[in-house]
Amino acid sequence: MSRREPRRPRSGWHFLTARVAAHDRATRPAARRRMLRALGLTVLAAVLALPFALAWGVAHARVDDYLGPHRAVITTDFSASVEIDLGPLGNAYLPSPAAPIGVTIAIGGVGGTVAGNSLFSDETLSAYAALYADPEEVITGITERVVQSVIVHTARAELVIMLAVAIWLLRRRLLAPGLVRQISRRRVIMIWAGVSVLVVGSVLAPTPAPPTPRIPVEVNVAGAHLDLSVDNLLLSSLLTRGISGVELLSERQLASVQAYVDTATASLSTQLTRIPKPLAGETMLFGYSDLHCNQATTTLMERLVAVTDPSVVLSSGDDTVHGTAAERGCITREVGIAGGRPLLVSPGNHDSAVTAQQMSAAGMIVMNGKPVKVAQAGITVLGDTDPEHNIPFSVDRVMTRPETEEQLGQRLVSVATASPVDVIMVHQPAASAPIMATPDLPARLVLWGHMHAQAGPYVVKHADGSWTVGMQQGTAGGVKQPTITSFSTPFSPPLVRADCYFYFRDNATGLITSVQPVHFQTDGTVEIAARIETGRLGEIPTETLERLRGSTPSPTPEPAR
Repeated sequence: MSRREPRRPRSGWHFLTARVAAHDRATRPAARRRMLRALGLTVLAAVLALPFALAWGVAHARVDDYLGPHRAVITTDFSASVEIDLGPLGNAYLPSPAAPIGVTIAIGGVGGTVAGNSLFSDETLSAYAALYADPEEVITGITERVVQSVIVHTARAELVIMLAVAIWLLRRRLLAPGLVRQISRRRVIMIWAGVSVLVVGSVLAPTPAPPTPRIPVEVNVAGAHLDLSVDNLLLSSLLTRGISGVELLSERQLASVQAYVDTATASLSTQLTRIPKPLAGETMLFGYSDLHCNQATTTLMERLVAVTDPSVVLSSGDDTVHGTAAERGCITREVGIAGGRPLLVSPGNHDSAVTAQQMSAAGMIVMNGKPVKVAQAGITVLGDTDPEHNIPFSVDRVMTRPETEEQLGQRLVSVATASPVDVIMVHQPAASAPIMATPDLPARLVLWGHMHAQAGPYVVKHADGSWTVGMQQGTAGGVKQPTITSFSTPFSPPLVRADCYFYFRDNATGLITSVQPVHFQTDGTVEIAARIETGRLGEIPTETLERLRGSTPSPTPEPAR
């Protein structure tokens, strides 16, 4: 019978690791329970804190923007009404569609140095006519900004409340024992219940009767009756007459726009054989600048793009007039130009950060200083927003970032040098100058606008025989250069010739071989210009052609069948 050998003791290391593993197994369920409990408390605290945070957000939201040409400060409250403060003229009131949440709109002066600073100047009436013609988009644009402000203030309040909850949960570790006993769970629950009743009661409490009687005013906007009232007879009379005038002006503007569109469409229909089209082996790009919200040319360019079917749409900025939230309708209409195709834009000095947000939300690709690949067109585009911004209804400008136009151009050249691109888009000529002056620029096409006048195409030859095409695009909106006494309106026919352009790119080499402008004259006639040749592939040295083409042969251009 064999004798059983004594069990050898484990080494110190193995013993230690075994004890740690056993401890982990024993404590893991408890740790999991603590984690789930902490998560549950956090979610519960967030839910219970949300009403307070939301009430704080609504009570402290504020938006500084413009209504027409006038500055407007928009705040929210729980008055269940929309109050429009017109200063010395008095106040106007509307029932809030989001009651019990209310809105107060304080109307200020005209933004900037401008002639006709009166509430009833010609420029002011034209601007308000534009608001009247597109009220749903105006309301939606402003509402989006107000909601963003409410969300930001609500999130801040929620974080503060959650921090207070975290401190309460850790009170035994952070506070003295005597103070801990003073903030017991029962007292905290009682305080929360009391504050909840106070907040809910304040929100749902009926609005007290106004101290002065309100006078109803008959107002119809887009066929809908508004339950508008004011607090004095003078304002009632002014609004009655003013709204009637704005309504009449808006009807005339819309009629003139429709007449222009009909005339231009008829002119286009007689030139179907001249419609731009790419040759075999080419890609066609569509470009424009300085649309400035013009509804007539927006409609016409949408029809032109639908017929010609370019691969991509490029805008070099100034798509709006003032860059305000109320111009949301301009962006909504402009997206229709592309008809689902990629639409890339480098916002100009009349656009704004609000405009850029609206563009992105609508589906545009807003350039931000980084190359963007457009697979549908096989190109890479580089651009950025303009560093200057015009104060609405003014010729005054402010800098939106510490960068000059020249520095913007130089920065984009540096980016393109590190990673060559096909197209560079900026808005102002001052930004395009250093780009076009760069020897052997690593881009095939440079687009800009701003001057409301066509210049080019310019062709810059490279040392290897290839080239870059530069184009100062005219105004797609047919807009005169803004001066102190001249402002455009989205709801008018072009005041000067409106321009847009087709660019033809050889697929194998990536070179722009021709440009074809289309001009909308002020009388409604359309001129489809002949192609402007920018370079001949047959004149490029063989070595350069082989390098540009790579393994893809370039077919001989011939009319598409």
